[in-house]
Amino acid sequence: MKNLIIDSRIRDEEYTYLSNYFNVIKLPLSDDVYEEISGHSDIFYCKINNEIVAAPNAKILEKDFKTGKVKVEKEYPLDVPYNICQIGNKIIGSKYVDKRIIPDIIVNQGYVKCSIAVTTNKSCITTDKKIAEVLNKNNIDALYIEENNIKLLKKDKSISNMHGFIGGACLVFNNKFILFGDIDMLKNKDKILEHINKYNLELVDFKGLDIFDYGGGIVF
Repeated sequence: MKNLIIDSRIRDEEYTYLSNYFNVIKLPLSDDVYEEISGHSDIFYCKINNEIVAAPNAKILEKDFKTGKVKVEKEYPLDVPYNICQIGNKIIGSKYVDKRIIPDIIVNQGYVKCSIAVTTNKSCITTDKKIAEVLNKNNIDALYIEENNIKLLKKDKSISNMHGFIGGACLVFNNKFILFGDIDMLKNKDKILEHINKYNLELVDFKGLDIFDYGGGIVF
């Protein structure tokens, strides 16, 4: 069974489901970044060609992880050096990434992984219009959605007034598109369903629950 590092604020329903497939490791909250992202794996880790690169100040450091050169800090863009994603053989990042990471496609948005839900090795969903434009020009099928119904949590698990991103609100594995909450809460439900059906992904959602951005998850 593979391991999954995910925000310690996940709800019991999500933890129970994920535990069927993973050894779920709850990421302790960090004081090094603002509270909404303090347990987000996409802030402290990135996965490149099945190799995990971790911030030196990540709360969990496994022996197989590579350690980046710079710590994650509170102020943007010092909180995004590991916020990258890979679609197929293309690494997407910003100019703010750690020196150990060399992006193939550079975008202006620093919160790259937050903004992108990778669905297959040639497709994604993104809440950033400019990212969608760049990726589509690079032969990646990027569905752009404008979505304000994804929520972020404070340290005490109360809902923040900040909005979350689609990349942090889902996890894709074994042809399953796991959404952290009820898809009926999203105004772009139909677009998302059309996209995941196009790529033969099975939707797994949690009925009656708000959509929370946990920073996705790191599988290793």
